[in-house]
Amino acid sequence: MRDQTGTARKGSYDAVVELMYAELKRVARAQLRRERADSLHPTRLVNDVYDRLLQYRMPFENREHFLSAAATAMRRVLVERARRVTAQRRGGRTPAATLDESLAGSLPAADSDLVIDVDRAMSILREDQVRLTELKFFLGLTLEETAEAMGIKAETAKKRWRVIKALLFRELSAAGQIS
Repeated sequence: MRDQTGTARKGSYDAVVELMYAELKRVARAQLRRERADSLHPTRLVNDVYDRLLQYRMPFENREHFLSAAATAMRRVLVERARRVTAQRRGGRTPAATLDESLAGSLPAADSDLVIDVDRAMSILREDQVRLTELKFFLGLTLEETAEAMGIKAETAKKRWRVIKALLFRELSAAGQIS
């Protein structure tokens, strides 16, 4: 596609991804601030997610669609990182984690075991619950931002998040992965 001057313009996919790059970096910065000393740098995390999105080569219908894809990409990047960290660690697993409100709203990359455990536990969730969990837990959006990205009311997102946390808690408890 060319503009009025005859210069080739980027496709809509590239333009949307570039516009959203700054938003992804803002989210990553805010979430990584809460992480421990072994944290990823926000730029590296966002670049990994951005690279994953470029591999998808899918047209994004709107901001919500982009955020959903970004959340899935973030989940995959974090789970892969957590698996690498866990594989490199000597001496076995760390003590069981606690799934509570303070952790549920923060980027889980600080606890590799929890990232892997939550990813596995998500197999019991419905598709809409997985999407909410990816946006809230893995991408680190607030409940209000998550609701907006899903096109639902904030109160609905809060209710659904409470149900999801209970389901995940039950699943992780049954597996002995949290206390």
